Amino acid sequence: MSRYVVIGLQGGGKTYLTKKLFLDKEPNHLVIDPNDEYGDSYTRYVPRFTDEYEKLREEIRYVCKKLILPNTWSLEQMAGHKGKDKKNRLKLLVIDEADLIAPARTNINAALRNLVVKSRHLRLTIVFISRRPTDLNAYLMDTADYLFVFKQVGYNSLRVLRALKVDSDKEIKALDYAKHEFLFFDRERAYRKYTLDTLDFTPEP
Repeated sequence: MSRYVVIGLQGGGKTYLTKKLFLDKEPNHLVIDPNDEYGDSYTRYVPRFTDEYEKLREEIRYVCKKLILPNTWSLEQMAGHKGKDKKNRLKLLVIDEADLIAPARTNINAALRNLVVKSRHLRLTIVFISRRPTDLNAYLMDTADYLFVFKQVGYNSLRVLRALKVDSDKEIKALDYAKHEFLFFDRERAYRKYTLDTLDFTPEP
């Protein structure tokens, strides 16, 4: 299972892409939805303490322990049940406004880090969404298998993204916001340009 990061300014197309490529294709999902904006068509958890970081850390720890992990089914569990999968197990976790939960320049939530480390073991795809790379904990960027990067502005954001691939910052700065253009980076950090109307690929589950 893979880990994804989706980066883009407000209105750039992050939510649309996430719904079309991930949520609409996988019914066994959970969206952590701090802004309460995904609607009742999706299985969601809306955190209570979005403006109190320490309380939010504890809330996310509780969600991981009580809601996410009990609904996964590890390779060992599957082997112990003669290869049988768990009915309706959680296969996709989307964390919107991920920088609220894992902000830059802070120690990442231990429960969240544990999920990232064990995601393949749990056969759980995780998608982190944030507006700017400078807002998001670097660990999530570094450990992502794939990245979707919509248009960015600002020296620091472009500098961080340039580290993905030399000269990619120029491509990102030149993306057309109105056309919802973005770059898709693979595991080797090679990239291709797409728009929301030319999604002719299926990300690895």
